[in-house]
Amino acid sequence: MTIRTVVFDVGETLIDETAIFTRWADRLGVPHMAFFGTIGGVIATGGTILEAFRLFVPGFDLSSESLRWRNEDPDGPREHFGPADLYPDVRPGFAALRAQDLTLVVAGNQPPEAGPALEAMDLGVSGIGISDVWGVAKPAPAFFDRTLDLVREARPGTEAREVLYVGDRTDNDVLPARAAGMRTALLRRGLYGYRHAERPEAARADVVVDDLFGLDTWIAEHNRA
Repeated sequence: MTIRTVVFDVGETLIDETAIFTRWADRLGVPHMAFFGTIGGVIATGGTILEAFRLFVPGFDLSSESLRWRNEDPDGPREHFGPADLYPDVRPGFAALRAQDLTLVVAGNQPPEAGPALEAMDLGVSGIGISDVWGVAKPAPAFFDRTLDLVREARPGTEAREVLYVGDRTDNDVLPARAAGMRTALLRRGLYGYRHAERPEAARADVVVDDLFGLDTWIAEHNRA
């Protein structure tokens, strides 16, 4: 089945979150190397970033701490991202994909502010879905139902198997998107991507790529077959 639409996760798929996590390290008073090393170690043993945060701050609650940070520094960058945080392959990679007559959509677990930030980047996508706006987050099946609704608004009549979902995680991206009937691509970058590419579940992805240029090549070959 021909791929007609590509849906992208946000964090560590399109956005390099290094600056965001560095600001978190500074806020928590943890040296940068220790912060990133600890997170990597926790992920390597099957844990989550939130569990790593709780090693630094027992009982850490992301929602309440984010709210406290917003109140203390309402105009600061905090957890926000901007054009400078885009991975360098995003704009040229998107241009190459659009040249294949592919519809591009973004859908990820993000706070409400992420939607306007992505819209301001003028990435040439046909829809943007944000978990905190939808009220449902990955890996819940309802998130991927909403994603397919967004795809069909952009390209009516699209079947789930004509959609390729691209993300950096097996648990949040590959497996639930596949369960929703989509094809999947695992991107090897970010805190999760390299580790998850080595997991047995990575074999469930249709393709594992290092960047968006590799994705462009794979889709072109797939659609010619």
